[in-house]
Amino acid sequence: MISTYPALLALFLLAVQFPVRLSDGTIEASNTKSSANVAQNPTTDASAFPFDGFVPENGFDVHDPAIIDFNGHYICFSTSGNGFGVIRTSNDLIHWKVHGPIIRETPEWLRKAIPQHHSIWAPEARRFGADGLRVYYCASRAFGHNTSYIGVAQCDKFDPDNPTEGWHDLGLVISSDEQHDNFNAIDPSTVLDRSGRLWMYFGSYWSGLYVVELDPQTGKLKNPDNPRKVLIARNTEDKANGLEAPSSLYKDGFYYLFVSYGLAAAGVRSTYHIVVGRSATPDGPFTDSTGKGMVDGGHEDFLNSSYPMFGPGGQTPFQDSKGRWLIALHYYNGTRVWYGHVWGKPTLQVREILWGQDGWPLPGLPVTPETVALQNHKLKSVVGMWVHQVDFGEPQRLEIKKDGTCVLNGKLDGTWKVTDSSLELKWPGDSATDFWTDSLVLGYENHYYAGRNQTRLLIRGYRLEGGN
Repeated sequence: MISTYPALLALFLLAVQFPVRLSDGTIEASNTKSSANVAQNPTTDASAFPFDGFVPENGFDVHDPAIIDFNGHYICFSTSGNGFGVIRTSNDLIHWKVHGPIIRETPEWLRKAIPQHHSIWAPEARRFGADGLRVYYCASRAFGHNTSYIGVAQCDKFDPDNPTEGWHDLGLVISSDEQHDNFNAIDPSTVLDRSGRLWMYFGSYWSGLYVVELDPQTGKLKNPDNPRKVLIARNTEDKANGLEAPSSLYKDGFYYLFVSYGLAAAGVRSTYHIVVGRSATPDGPFTDSTGKGMVDGGHEDFLNSSYPMFGPGGQTPFQDSKGRWLIALHYYNGTRVWYGHVWGKPTLQVREILWGQDGWPLPGLPVTPETVALQNHKLKSVVGMWVHQVDFGEPQRLEIKKDGTCVLNGKLDGTWKVTDSSLELKWPGDSATDFWTDSLVLGYENHYYAGRNQTRLLIRGYRLEGGN
């Protein structure tokens, strides 16, 4: 019998296994399912956390999505793989319509800079004027090199019903040259601060991630002759400094910087995961909850691999016209072949962001028909059976009982209490006076919780039954 939380936690984390496609075509991993078993609502899959594997309509083959709410219409841009790629539109974030590219030919300046260019990367849109949109995009001379370019395109009067019409290219914003620079000018993302100043985050590997100020009117560098590039984040856990895709939101006095750590584009072997830090100013310094700077590797974990969702990243947070905080990202769907013998098809995910009592963001559930419907079915109590997950490890069963006790995986006894919209779970530690505490927020009308324990490990839970 396992009687302490640390011992059970260790077993949970050891239980996580990842699928490997073998040369004979079979898959090796105890928790891997056949590609024929794809489920839109994976709540019945005991090895999957509910809804992590949801696939929106026309949601495959998406990398680095950025979504903007344009007068109630959701507009999605993403890495193309071919020219300026496609634009997607939706009214509900679930059903997407695919359109053509916003610019049909490679701009002249980019064609001269990269004659072999065939794909832009990581486009991100922001409003311009009353009815306009601007899209920042990037391109590199070759994968793994830092001769790269960030450009911007504009549509003066954007029409969601004709989203590919009216676009023109404005040209270069900033570039990097592998012969002279130790940064990589890719993955642009912008934020308008409270005083009306416009900032652009960018970077990948090399010396880290940066922020630079833009001119809100031109959309380009405020000081093009001598731009002030501020280093804001590094991945000190990785000798290669594997981090990219910086993106930001502002809430309640802080700018939250979301970053993808790790390696992308390797299917289920991708190590991408999303981390976050925050700052009182848009140019940093960004820190974790202890005050450690992101330039020194400080961060809070936000989202990591959890079967069938591998390598979540390439994210952009946003707030929609309904007031919801959301984050668009891609993941590698472990139930589908991407190409050849590589499993993990790139898939669009739009996930809600919840907020902890400490002010830090937490992963909500992906937007699906089922999770939207949860808001119409409020549960009176938390009593019942739950899926409980620690640090994105193997999902376990948690029974919350009426008498204030709870049992995790049939092996560990704890206690619980609810205060307003907060749930606290307590587990025995290594001594009679030592406890592990999960500090959680309840969401989706008591169908879900998320939070962290005292070591900042992320905890998620989803109601399976009970609590009417």
